[in-house]
Amino acid sequence: MTKGGSIILRIYFTLVSFVTLMMLVFSVSDLVNIALKSFVFTKADTGYPTYCDLQYQTQEQCDQQKVQSSDQAVVEKQQSAVRDISLLLVAAPLFWLHWRMVYRDWMDSKKEEKGS
Repeated sequence: MTKGGSIILRIYFTLVSFVTLMMLVFSVSDLVNIALKSFVFTKADTGYPTYCDLQYQTQEQCDQQKVQSSDQAVVEKQQSAVRDISLLLVAAPLFWLHWRMVYRDWMDSKKEEKGS
C-alpha cells in the first residue's frame, strides 16, 4: 500500500488476508482428514450404508449396490482432495501477496511511531 493509504485499502487487504487464510486452514484440515482416514484410521472411513430389501431385490442386485456405493465413496474422496488442493494453489499466493502488503504497512507505521 502507499504511505498514508486509505482505511478502505487497509481493510480490504486485511479481509482478503483473513479469508484466504481461512481457505488454507479448511483445505489443509480436510486433506489431513482424508489422509488419516485413508492411511491411518482405515475403519473410520466406512462410507455410506446400503440398504437392501431382499423382498424386492435379488442378492446379486444387493451386492452390486454395495460395490457401487463403495466406488462412489472413493470418487467423492478423490473429488474432495482435488478441491482442497486447488484451494491451496489459489489461496496460498493470494494470502502471501495480501499479507505481505498488510505486514509492510504495519511495519512502516511502527517505524513512523518510533521516529516521531
